[in-house]
Amino acid sequence: MNLKKIMLSVCGMFLAVLLASCGSSGDAEAKKYAEEAVIGSASDKPEVISALSDIIYALTIDSIELPEFTNPEDALPLCRDSVLNCLLTTSYSRFSGSTATLEKAALEYPNMNITAAIGTADFEGMLYSIFNHGGNVRHSDTKRFQYLSKIEAYTPVVQTKACTYSLDIISIDETESTYRMTFYCQSGEEISPEYLAVFVKRENASCYINSLEKIASERITCNLTKTFS
Repeated sequence: MNLKKIMLSVCGMFLAVLLASCGSSGDAEAKKYAEEAVIGSASDKPEVISALSDIIYALTIDSIELPEFTNPEDALPLCRDSVLNCLLTTSYSRFSGSTATLEKAALEYPNMNITAAIGTADFEGMLYSIFNHGGNVRHSDTKRFQYLSKIEAYTPVVQTKACTYSLDIISIDETESTYRMTFYCQSGEEISPEYLAVFVKRENASCYINSLEKIASERITCNLTKTFS
């Protein structure tokens, strides 16, 4: 075997090891959190319920079907539109009206009627808040938002939708490092499958979502008949 083939072989083995280690880090972290013992329930803590619910509402655009993921990195491409939609529907006045970003938009895009714009800093801040993502974000058009590179902002190209569904929370177990919330999404007569979301605590008492998965295909209701008089 010549030197070139040896080098290619070594590089190939190194890359395989690197990819394996990258792929297993998220699994190892998830396993670590799953193995933590439950120390109590947060079902009676309104501030925790509100914080966890707000994160769930940001993962979808008014739908009871939620994206599933095993680590925050996998969630980013699935939730770009929903996070932007959430920012605009919950803080519309902040991104519309007379703002410096819109003034720049009028100068740089005079042929566009831009009435709302979300700056990249606000978008990245929301990604960090929800997914703990502090790395670089590749900004580009999404299905529902156009990226305006000249002003580093997003503007909607379709109508935004505020969430109208509700969460039926079954339990919130607390461990040393996490909250584990099981819940359903409900919109009128429609009820989602049962979900389990794992949130990781931060030192400042906030948290971010680490994983989300279906744990039951449909809601199970037990009707118990009276058998004893």
